[in-house]
Amino acid sequence: MQLIKAFKHQFGKNRKKADKRMWGYVLTRFITSLAIALILIGLSYIILYPLIYSFSQAIRTQQDMYDTTIIYIPKHFTLENFKSAWQVLDFSTSLKNTFNVSFWPTILQVCSCALAGYGFARFKFRGKGVLFFLVLLTIIVPPSTIMTALYTNFRQFDPLYMATAMHAVGWISEPYFELTDSLWCFILPALFASGLKSGLFIFVYRQFFSGFPKELEEAAYIDGCGAMRTFLRILVPNAIPAFTTVFLFCIVWYWNDYYTVPMFLPNVDTLPSVLSNMHGIMTGYGGAYSSQDPISLYPILRSGIILYIAPLLITFIILQKKFTESIARSGIVG
Repeated sequence: MQLIKAFKHQFGKNRKKADKRMWGYVLTRFITSLAIALILIGLSYIILYPLIYSFSQAIRTQQDMYDTTIIYIPKHFTLENFKSAWQVLDFSTSLKNTFNVSFWPTILQVCSCALAGYGFARFKFRGKGVLFFLVLLTIIVPPSTIMTALYTNFRQFDPLYMATAMHAVGWISEPYFELTDSLWCFILPALFASGLKSGLFIFVYRQFFSGFPKELEEAAYIDGCGAMRTFLRILVPNAIPAFTTVFLFCIVWYWNDYYTVPMFLPNVDTLPSVLSNMHGIMTGYGGAYSSQDPISLYPILRSGIILYIAPLLITFIILQKKFTESIARSGIVG
């Protein structure tokens, strides 16, 4: 009997301690989850608020713009603002020009930076550390610091004095090639992994390929594959998340570029340049909306913003799964 009583007494103590530890664990998890949820809600609000508010104004009528009781949900819905914004932006032409400036350099840069990142991750050669330092330096140096030199280079492009030699024999009239006002100003840097933000993309690929198992590559070498064939057959199919991430980052930066494109293509209207001048186009001399109150133009301006980001938003939604997967595997964070 005494043994049974002692067992019950000890079991009761242990049970109370176990209950305390369990409730402490549950309370800690609850507080942690609540804190994370509040932080995510706050960040989501900060990020999504401009988009939600712009969309709210884009679907309002002019009457609702003067109604102070409306915050998010308008009393009268309309899609005429999108039609007006489409006409002001000349959206079809501007979208086509923006696509040409963004998509083709992006495709080339995704491929060329992948080759450069693979080389830094897998091959050993003299000066590798110095070259990779220079690659990282391109992330730090603002692009605007080299724009003048870059413009001069494309204005009088003469690789390996080829143009000078052709001019000497009378094949061309000038001792240089004029590449400005053409897509070559974007194609050539992207082709040689030196385009917009290329240093960051090389770094992403290097981090991804460095974590790839070497055994698979060694097995391919044993089977007779060379370095290039191993890259195409083994690494590329397994690096789809990295390619997706670089593609999204690259096309977003090219899409939003309103500094480089007007410099090299002054006669081409892209969405960033037209959107930045949208208010002036509407209210300028002879403009269709020059006599209207500025507040009444807000719905059309907000509609232009929604049309501008819609292609990028759709692209991200489609590729979002691969994008988040690569963020975890490529070492961008942490």
